[in-house]
Amino acid sequence: MLKKFSFLICVALLSGCWDERQYKDISVVPIVGHDGEIGEITSYFTVPIIKDETATTHVIEGKGVSIREALEDANLKTSQSMDVSKLIVILFSDETVKTDIYEYLDVYYRNARNQLSTYIGITEGSTKPYLEVGNELQEDAGTYFHDYIEGLERVSIYPKTDLQIICTMLFDEGKDIVLPYFKISEDEKSADIKGIALFNGKSYTGDYINNQQAITLSVLRDTIGRNASFTYTFEGTPITTVIRGIKKKWDYSEIENSNSIKLSYTLRVDVQEFSRDHLNDKETRNDIEQFLSKKIEEDAQKLLEVLQESKSDPLGLGRRVRAFHPEVWEKGKWKETYSTLKLEPSIKVIVERTGILH
Repeated sequence: MLKKFSFLICVALLSGCWDERQYKDISVVPIVGHDGEIGEITSYFTVPIIKDETATTHVIEGKGVSIREALEDANLKTSQSMDVSKLIVILFSDETVKTDIYEYLDVYYRNARNQLSTYIGITEGSTKPYLEVGNELQEDAGTYFHDYIEGLERVSIYPKTDLQIICTMLFDEGKDIVLPYFKISEDEKSADIKGIALFNGKSYTGDYINNQQAITLSVLRDTIGRNASFTYTFEGTPITTVIRGIKKKWDYSEIENSNSIKLSYTLRVDVQEFSRDHLNDKETRNDIEQFLSKKIEEDAQKLLEVLQESKSDPLGLGRRVRAFHPEVWEKGKWKETYSTLKLEPSIKVIVERTGILH
C-alpha cells in the first residue's frame, strides 16, 4: 500500500512541464535585428500588436553592451516580457559581423529553450528598416524573411544553413560559412537579395558573390536545391538548362608538388529553353554540351578566384587537406596557403533531356 501511495505522489509531482510558461504573460518575438558592436549594441525586436481584431507588429529598440543587456533594456519598454526562444530569423548589419559573429550568437546557444532551426541573414546597413518591411507588406517580417530564405534554398542560391549548422562550422578551420546578404529595394517597401556574404572564419570579409555566382557555388559544393539553372546565349539564341545530377571528384594528389587541386565535375542537365530546337541532332547536341561545359567552367574559375581573394573557403577544401596532407596544412595559416593554391576546375556537361520538342 505504501509503495502505491509513493508512486501516486511521484506521478503528481512529475505531471507538470519544466519549461511551462503562460503565453498571456509574454510576447513572442519572431525576428530580431542587431547593429553596432560589443560594448555598444543596438537591437530591434518585433512584437505582435492586436487592435480592433487587426494584427500588426511593432519594433522595439534596446541598447546595451551585449545582446542580453539590449534585450533587458527593450523589455523595460513593453508591458509583457519578450520571449526570443521562438525566433525564426536573426538579422545582423554587415558592419556588425565584420568582427567575430560568434560573440553575438553565443546568447542564443546558452538557453535550452531556444530553437536551433533559426535562419541568419546579413543586411546592408542598419537592420531596423528590414524589420519594418513586414508592415509595408501587411505581414510579419519574420515570416517574410523566413520564406525568402527558404526560397533561396530551393533555387540553389543559398545552401541550407541554420543556427545549429553555423555553430558547428564556425569552429571548423577547414570550411567557412556563407550567409544571405539583403538590401532594401529601390521603392524602400521590400527587401531584395544582394548576394551571398563570404566569411573568413568567424568574420564577414566585406565581400559577397552575386546570385548567379551563388548557384555556381552550390554546384561546386554539390548542395543544389530543387532547381539550379544556367542561362547563356548560344550563337544568338538563349539556352536555359536545369541541373539534374552532379558527379564530382576532387584530386589533391599534386598539392604537395605543384600546389594545385583539380576539381572535376560531370553535370547532367535538362534543356528548358532553346528556340532553335534540333537537339535530336547529335552534332548540334555535342556543340551545345561543349559550349555549356566551357561557360560553366569559366564561371567556376572566376568564382574560385573571388573566393581565394577573399580568403573564404566555403567549399571546405581545407578539411581534406588537414586530414590527408598535414604537411600542407601546417605550412602556416590555412587561409594564407589556400589563397595561393592553383585551383583547376573541369566541367563536363551531358544533356539528358531536351523537352518534348527537339
